[in-house]
Amino acid sequence: MSAATAPAAARKLQIRPLVAGCLIGLAIGWNIANVGPVASLLAHHYGVSLAVVGVFTTVLFFAELAVMFPGGWAIDQYGAKRAGLVAIAVSLLANAALMLPISAVPALAFRLVAGVGVGLGFLAGAIYAQSSARAPEAQALAGGIYGGSSLGGGGVALVVVPQLVSPFGWRAPYLSGVVVAALCIPFVLAAPATPGHGGSAERPRIAALMADEQLARLGAISTVSFGISVILGNWVVTLLERHNGFDAGRAGAIGSLILLMGIVGRPAGGILVRAHPHLTRPILAASFLAGSLGTVVLFVAPGTAGDVAAAAVIGAAAGIPFGFTIAAATRAWPHAAGAAVGAMNIYPVLAIVCGAPLVGLTFSLTGRGRIGFAAVAALWSGAILVLRGLDI
Repeated sequence: MSAATAPAAARKLQIRPLVAGCLIGLAIGWNIANVGPVASLLAHHYGVSLAVVGVFTTVLFFAELAVMFPGGWAIDQYGAKRAGLVAIAVSLLANAALMLPISAVPALAFRLVAGVGVGLGFLAGAIYAQSSARAPEAQALAGGIYGGSSLGGGGVALVVVPQLVSPFGWRAPYLSGVVVAALCIPFVLAAPATPGHGGSAERPRIAALMADEQLARLGAISTVSFGISVILGNWVVTLLERHNGFDAGRAGAIGSLILLMGIVGRPAGGILVRAHPHLTRPILAASFLAGSLGTVVLFVAPGTAGDVAAAAVIGAAAGIPFGFTIAAATRAWPHAAGAAVGAMNIYPVLAIVCGAPLVGLTFSLTGRGRIGFAAVAALWSGAILVLRGLDI
């Protein structure tokens, strides 16, 4: 059904569940970027290297990978609202524990716990936001808005956390996580329950989900958008420092655009799909080509203006498919939407866990990282082949 023929009521979004889903995404998304801006301070506090502080983020994705299937089943069984509240509470408690005067090892353990909240909250927020729409194109818009808010949590953390260092010191990233979670909980509590869930959903088998060709294709799309943007975001600063001679401040500001522009790209993708559902495949293909081109521009080191433009294009292009993939996964398994989105998300998270260190390894090879970025660009453009068999 096209946007023109769908009933007007079906194309509208219900505000309360959409806002609640977005707040869940905001609360858990804060954890993804809250330690990065103060990595040197945390390294000094814990008495470890910057590489160890980098593991504080890596463990989040390991935990998220582990929670995809059980988290999806829990959402289908008990509802996205309940699961979302649990996720926010886990984030709050983990950050509160991290404020204790502990060493790096237990701190990593608590970051792992926070990652459980991140994984469960990502799924719950996505399903909650999807419940605000009925028409497929409206679901893509809801998914895009949710995606922007969840990424926005990390983007805002990049700006806010450094400002809190003066009064709160090394506890700033954790205290801010506690406050954001605490502020979101009352609003999610006041929101309506998720329609269609609450105990009646059957638990699909992992094998059935992973064998689903539609979910696999959606997972591949998510891998070359969300997964690649995280991988590039992790290494773009190092690339710019080594090839352009930028200091950490300038390189970090440029690199942050990959994350920040996703806040625009994700809702924009949802708007485009909602307005032109018959052009979904060309829209996705164009985003793949734009992201690939932006990656190439980055590793040829054109200078500040070119790098800024390239990072912005990468961030926006990576965000465009987000809303579509979430909506399509929930439509593929309407009675097990949480499990379906969890299965789809296995692909990008696994790509991050494996791909980030592999790209890092290429900095010790000829080209000092350029081989890794070139491989990413090739994979991004090559993913257009996945679109040919996609059910759109």
